[in-house]
Amino acid sequence: MTRSAFLIVFCACAVLPYSVAAEKDKHALIPTKILRSDTVYIECSACPRALANAGKTANIELRDWARFRVVEDPRHADLIFMYSGNPYLGDYITRDGPDKRPVKIETTFMTIIDPKTGDGLWMDARKWGSLRVAGATKDLIAELRHQMEDEVKMWTLDQILECNHATGYAPFAFLTAEQAMARGGGKVERVPDVPDRLIVNSPEVPEFCRRAGLIIGAGNKITGYEVVTYGDEALNVADVLEKADQFDFKSGKYAKTEQIFFAAHKKDNNVLIEFRIEGHRSVLSRVTYNY
Repeated sequence: MTRSAFLIVFCACAVLPYSVAAEKDKHALIPTKILRSDTVYIECSACPRALANAGKTANIELRDWARFRVVEDPRHADLIFMYSGNPYLGDYITRDGPDKRPVKIETTFMTIIDPKTGDGLWMDARKWGSLRVAGATKDLIAELRHQMEDEVKMWTLDQILECNHATGYAPFAFLTAEQAMARGGGKVERVPDVPDRLIVNSPEVPEFCRRAGLIIGAGNKITGYEVVTYGDEALNVADVLEKADQFDFKSGKYAKTEQIFFAAHKKDNNVLIEFRIEGHRSVLSRVTYNY
């Protein structure tokens, strides 16, 4: 594939305390659950009159952002983005039907909810009145986007390549799983329900690969190690494309999820860098180092 082709390609205590923009704590960290989620459902069932513009605007803004994939069924969502004129009560799962509280459209609330627990993960609000609901919604999403982007750890290609042949993982090369756990001195454990991976914890490796798993290959032998990344870590694809002559590229879809991916394999060693494609962005998903 050519380089140009790649370039194309709650109760109130359960969330941040309510305050308008001027009072909101700008230093509160975005919860990991939000940073690592991919799909969202927009909930605006308690949006009468002008407040309905919140749901319409959120749909446009979130699709334009392309950080999350908007779905039409909350059962298929990692997160619920709820818009309302009243603070969230923490009752998304337990309540019977839409919120029936009277709505005075003075404040636009945006609450991000965990659909499995009903917990409010994040809340922000704008007290901009009924005539500026759309603008308030845009501002709420822009603020979330700004904070999320500030919290993403941006790695360089050199930092990722430093993990190749890391001294902390070298002793496990081609050991059996049992030998690796014995040699690891309690730092190597099995992963529940994942028979081909071992959790490893080593402070003797570069920062990027401290969260890694040993790969159990043929003959029950350790053949390499893998770093799985999340929404709070990134590598600029341009860093790889600038050194395209050093890599072989491939693209396709993951069999189970139909998620589009592309991968860069370093020609002179056994490093494989994978990205998944989400909307208009490429997300660093995993890096594999083979012995």
